[in-house]
Amino acid sequence: MKKTLLLGILILLSACDDGDLQIERVDFDTVSLASCGLEDDPLDTTFFFKIDGDEAFLLELEGGLLVNESSTEGTLTSTLGGSSNLVYRLFSDDVSSDYFCSTIPVLEPTVINENTAEAGDIAVNTKVTAVSKDVKTYSHTILISGLVLTNEQNESIIDSSTLTYGTFKTSTPTSLNLEVPFMNYETITNFSECESNSIEGSLRLHKMINDEYVSLDIPLTTLVNEVTEIDTPRTATLENGEFNYTVLDTVITDDMICSTAALSEEIISHNFISSSGAINVETVASEPDGAGAITYTHTISLNSAVLVLKGDGADVADVTITALDSFVLGTYTTVGN
Repeated sequence: MKKTLLLGILILLSACDDGDLQIERVDFDTVSLASCGLEDDPLDTTFFFKIDGDEAFLLELEGGLLVNESSTEGTLTSTLGGSSNLVYRLFSDDVSSDYFCSTIPVLEPTVINENTAEAGDIAVNTKVTAVSKDVKTYSHTILISGLVLTNEQNESIIDSSTLTYGTFKTSTPTSLNLEVPFMNYETITNFSECESNSIEGSLRLHKMINDEYVSLDIPLTTLVNEVTEIDTPRTATLENGEFNYTVLDTVITDDMICSTAALSEEIISHNFISSSGAINVETVASEPDGAGAITYTHTISLNSAVLVLKGDGADVADVTITALDSFVLGTYTTVGN
């Protein structure tokens, strides 16, 4: 019986005089993506396969395309027949993952037909698809367009559509679940601030990393240009949601943090909002400069912050996080005389 190529329904358009076959569409969706799982870090995975009985599609993906960050379209790409490789194989009998993953080479079944990708473009689209109190889960969807497969007789099969090869998932700790909560934000020296503020008498400060951000609606009374005494910080409460840790399934912009308007319905948001705890602000002053101006540096810490991962109000309940250890959120500077 003639085998169905590419694990899906192929529509034959024409048989050209030179023997090439043109395919209108290739459907990868019916078979799950798999890997051997041998890497210490799943992000280092480059070999993937899809098995359907005695057929298999093997992808050797260029390294560095799997990252635990949301991507923008067209930024994570590779070329088939170049830095990445795709091969279709037809075997003499049903094949299993052991054939590809066993440390001892498997002799059976044997390969009776092989087609290699001579051309095509790969794109990896990555976004957050799940968030718990401990873990962010990323889905890396591998897309192939302009696929050209060539067999041993130098006959070609062409698919001009964009195909979903499959989705590979990885995970990473949430920022609040690091050894020191939000320590990944320490490299961002300065806060950004919103031009307008949702709470009267407060200033919204924020920092963002790719698909997540922290924001703090801090009372202006804690940022006065006066040096605080040692171990006597200015304080304010966190009990009304003043601190917010948010993860989105897209790359974040300043407008998403500062706008009072709701986000697009296409964007999925995971929100951790403070329900108790305290803001501590310690202030030091520089020596006056030549014009007599003094720079005041306000170190902002959060103490015993309790965050609530908000549910959807229907099927998903709120989850309260155990009070976090005290941590420094960052510094903010003001200038006075």
